[in-house]
Amino acid sequence: MTAMVIDNLHKRYVDRYTGEEIVAIGDVSFSVHEGEFVSILGPSGCGKTTVLNIVAGFIEKTRGTVTVGGTEVTAPGPDRGVVFQSHALFPWKTVLGNVTFGLRMKGMDKARREQAGRDVLELVGLSGFERKYPHELSGGMQQRLGVARVLVNEPAVMLMDEPFASIDAQTRRKLQQDLTALFELRRPTVFFVTHDIEEAVFLSDRVVVLSGRPSTVRDIVEVPLPRPRNWHAAVESTDFRTTVTRIESLLSGEEAHVGDGS
Repeated sequence: MTAMVIDNLHKRYVDRYTGEEIVAIGDVSFSVHEGEFVSILGPSGCGKTTVLNIVAGFIEKTRGTVTVGGTEVTAPGPDRGVVFQSHALFPWKTVLGNVTFGLRMKGMDKARREQAGRDVLELVGLSGFERKYPHELSGGMQQRLGVARVLVNEPAVMLMDEPFASIDAQTRRKLQQDLTALFELRRPTVFFVTHDIEEAVFLSDRVVVLSGRPSTVRDIVEVPLPRPRNWHAAVESTDFRTTVTRIESLLSGEEAHVGDGS
């Protein structure tokens, strides 16, 4: 089943100071299947986050269509949950209060939402921190909480906008491993924006590679790594290196001829 379809998406801005027209997204089309992890990569400024923000309903497209669960996106909605680069937690709410906020807005009774919250906090490794506040957590723990807050609401699509970009390398690798383990356990549908090729390959089933602005889909690369995945085993595999090299070639504008002797 198809969870999300982007068809001939185009986005044009007009600079408010110069009046210059800027085409951020030229013509982008791809789909994401239910239970699939799809990442999007491209040169800096190509519109990766703009695509995500249009899917989230935060900004309007110029033309084209975006549908989630067969319904066209026209505004933000509970069928799409966003994990931001900056965790965007409520500082005045506890960990449990943050993770159950969406369920409370849906009208779920306190006992059920707190149990659901505790269950998902256990999944992301935050059991025992229910009564802590965001400022009492490390950066990595705050991002785990951001993931939990989206996951507990069971959206049709989880949208993740470079959620590990501002975290140190060691913590980032741990969170990547945790995210893939969580994905393999729950199988949510994930649309993930990143600038890190190795991160995209390790996490994803497919990687959408965009061209420079105005962006089009240069290629959609299948990731042949089996699941479950382990970071150290993955990066040492031939399939991992071959896929990374293929994407590097696409991003550099070269044709990749990996393994064919050319």
